[in-house]
Amino acid sequence: MTATALESRLALSDRHGIYIPQLYCNQIDEEIAGEMNIKMEDVLICQSGPEHEWYWESWDLITSNAEWIETQKFFSDGEWQTKETKWHLYQDGDLWEVPEGFSFDEEV
Repeated sequence: MTATALESRLALSDRHGIYIPQLYCNQIDEEIAGEMNIKMEDVLICQSGPEHEWYWESWDLITSNAEWIETQKFFSDGEWQTKETKWHLYQDGDLWEVPEGFSFDEEV
């Protein structure tokens, strides 16, 4: 058995509206922000909510710059293998975590 192809992951649906940045960032601490290559200052602004004057600017910086690596371990050809995948954020109403190289055009 080999590793399966990675698909996008729905992080938050658009039903959360203007609170998507706040809800997503509420899961992020300083360590995670570092792993995602985003500034904790922007995370804190988004955590404060949509009333903050820099809320949307900070969210734009987060969605534009966020990327992180996940390591997947799987058993193949009689031995353990690892595969690293780079992820980023994509928002089209819904907020998605998307693996590098994934295209929404490929979904049916």
